[in-house]
Amino acid sequence: MKPRVLFSSTCAPYDQMLGFAATDHLAYRHTRGQGLFTLYGHTHISGLHLMAQNLSVPSVVLENPTVEDFLKELTEGYEYVAISFKVRHTGRLLEMCELVRKHSPKSKIIVGGYGAICGPKLFQTKEWAGKTDAVCYSEGIEFMRKVLNEDPKGEIHSRLPKEGAGLPWLTPRPVGTTGIILSGMGCTMRCPFCVTSAFTNGSYIEVSTAEQILQQMRSYWESSPFMNSITLYDENFLDHKEKVDDLGRRIRDDRDYGLRKLNYAAFGSISAISKYDPEELLLNGLDMVWIGVESKFTQLKKRSGQTPSDIFRTLHSMGIKTIGSWILGEDFQTPENIDDDINSFVNLDPTFQQMSLMSVVPPLPLWQKMKQEGRIPAGVSWKDYHIYGKTMNHPHFTYEQMLAIVDSAYHRIYHENGPALMKSLEVNLNGYEFCLRSRHTILREDKAEHFKQKASSYYPLLQTAIACAPSRRVKSRLETLELRYRNLFTVTAEEEEIATLYLKRAEKELNRMSREAMPLREEPFRRYTYPPQSERLATRPYKVEYPGPPSMTPLKKAA
Repeated sequence: MKPRVLFSSTCAPYDQMLGFAATDHLAYRHTRGQGLFTLYGHTHISGLHLMAQNLSVPSVVLENPTVEDFLKELTEGYEYVAISFKVRHTGRLLEMCELVRKHSPKSKIIVGGYGAICGPKLFQTKEWAGKTDAVCYSEGIEFMRKVLNEDPKGEIHSRLPKEGAGLPWLTPRPVGTTGIILSGMGCTMRCPFCVTSAFTNGSYIEVSTAEQILQQMRSYWESSPFMNSITLYDENFLDHKEKVDDLGRRIRDDRDYGLRKLNYAAFGSISAISKYDPEELLLNGLDMVWIGVESKFTQLKKRSGQTPSDIFRTLHSMGIKTIGSWILGEDFQTPENIDDDINSFVNLDPTFQQMSLMSVVPPLPLWQKMKQEGRIPAGVSWKDYHIYGKTMNHPHFTYEQMLAIVDSAYHRIYHENGPALMKSLEVNLNGYEFCLRSRHTILREDKAEHFKQKASSYYPLLQTAIACAPSRRVKSRLETLELRYRNLFTVTAEEEEIATLYLKRAEKELNRMSREAMPLREEPFRRYTYPPQSERLATRPYKVEYPGPPSMTPLKKAA
């Protein structure tokens, strides 16, 4: 009889992140501070599903269980209990290990995930003696296959649950519209603050070839009527130009979906993007790219190539959305130059953004350096290891000053450039017009149709955005955007009706927000069952249960 594996995240509820749900990256990072237009996300713990899908044995995946949910599952009897954790959840992990020892003593406990990478010495302390049977510091699929005496180098399958995003006053839970595909792990750039690059020692581990990525993309569209986009997980996908070009050729040759549907978001450094002629990126299916700007003054290798302003302007002009990331915490950032640094980032006008503090994690050489300099705060807790935690002392700013600077920068982004949703509409209109002028037939037809569909999905919110604009500057920009849209397309009666409905709902929500705090949406508990590999379906290899409704708790003010 084959052994069974229980995969689980750490137990909920989780500590809040500056007043937001810690599981909601869209709310506390990418659209933070955008009021009525702050998105919230519907996300999954992809690493657990990847391991479950690539073992031959039956398994169960628990996402966000409570302690009671976890204890109930333990009664089912598992040979292995594998728990993935983040550094800030170390305390809860310890509790879970003790519960397994008490309630399922025959189970072998395996722990891993980002927390294990960031805290390799943690499990060598007396507190952890005997608490685990194994710690995974390496790639999880290969590790678990070795534990179960399976072929560690066998083929890797990836059919992960879809993710989504929405506005809480329009939908209680966003439908899954975004497929997730793991292309590869590791990065050769080796930025000194990057844990994942250090994890692979600056090497790249390919998980899915271009052909496999295409088949996974097709699988999502074939099995779901709600599919909208794909996110490729790969630290610097665009750096692998031969693979990107190969995927692009396969997408363009696909007769069923092609560039009308098979577009994706990926990571790409400035040095990687500089390898391409602009239209190559459109022809290869790129729809959105995450770019690590980090700082105007940085000398990071990944920043070599074209200037950030040229990169962002060119991408936006041809319809490619951006997520720009900026970090506060480098020694060269001072009270004298910080405004210049922020101005430079705001002027890039990224579609979405992430502005964070430098997080100094123990395994990195940067942590060793700061430890020697006496710059690691006394009493730093595992709960502090996140993008807004106090993990080091800056030579020019206090921790409180840095939090205030980041908050102010988010305020500027919104009040000067407007909501991310409307910037997405604007960039899609750019893409539509760009493709109509292209010499490539496939761009004039398939890709232009893609941008038209994207733009039409955003348009009904435009009237609400104009009415609720945070500044005159943003309102003027949005009014110009409405004129552009109406000059390009005929607005249907249905679109007008939906726009009116959204405006009424927005007015109702603004009235509610004036009287009470925004509800905090936490990810619900989900239970996934994976039968033995021979019994799994090709399109969706799992069954999912939602034992309870999505949690909505009152939002407390950030400390």
